[in-house]
Formats: sequence, C-alpha cells, structure tokens
Amino acid sequence: MKTQQVVDFFKTKGLFLDYIQAEKSTASSQEAASVIGCSTAEIAKSIIFEGNGNAILVLLEGDKKVDIEKLEKEVNFTVKKADPSFILQKTGFEVGGVAPIPNEHTEIYLDRGIMKHEFVWASAGSKTAVIKLRTKGLENALNAEIISVSL
Repeated sequence: MKTQQVVDFFKTKGLFLDYIQAEKSTASSQEAASVIGCSTAEIAKSIIFEGNGNAILVLLEGDKKVDIEKLEKEVNFTVKKADPSFILQKTGFEVGGVAPIPNEHTEIYLDRGIMKHEFVWASAGSKTAVIKLRTKGLENALNAEIISVSL
C-alpha cells in the first residue's frame, strides 16, 4: 500500500489532520518526533507481533513499550515479536513504515494511553512519511480493540 492510499483511507474515515513527507527518516519514534517537533508520546508507533496465524499490531505511544505478558492476557494466545519478512507479508509495509491500516491478516489493538491524546502522528506507509490523526473515532475506523499493555 502506498502513502497516498494511507492518507486517502484516513480521509474517508474523517480522522486525517495533516501529512508530512520528510527528507529525513521517521522510522523510529525519536526520529519522527524530531522531524515533526513534538514529543515521542505524540507518536503512535506500530509494534507488530506474530500470533494465532496473524500479525498483531499494537498502536501505542512512542515513548512506551509493549508488555508481552499483558498482551497475551488481553488477546488470550501466545505472541512473539514478528520478523521483517512476516511484517511485510502480513501488513504490506516494511519495518519503520508500518501504517495502522486494517486488513484480513492484521489484528489491531490500541493501547489505552494513546487515546488520551487529541491527535497523534503515525507512519503513513514509508520510513519518511507521517500522518496526523484524530484519536477520537480511531477505534472504530481501525476495527480495533482498546487494551492496556504498555510499560
């Protein structure tokens, strides 16, 4: 999926606020925050796990980590960190550019902490593109469940 498709998806859901195509990398939360000029907590990072035959995408604040034990309790099955080829195959995006877009091979979960923000910046499908999104309505747009799994 291309960046424009990510932008179009969020525009149709009414969550799109802004978009930046950077000259520098936005692949990590720290890099994205530096390019945008915001805190890492305002970056919505997509962490991908493998479990139950699917990609498990957890969207959480950029300054947090996923507690795998909490995640396994929430989803009720064992998960493991996904490798880059699995991530590309299941999500259609490369590591560092995974946009939180639903598909038949990806289950999406929103960490509760991300929902305290009015908006967040997420990957727009490449290692140099970010998209500003409203958080209100994100759960429905992504067919996601809100869980508490951050450290």
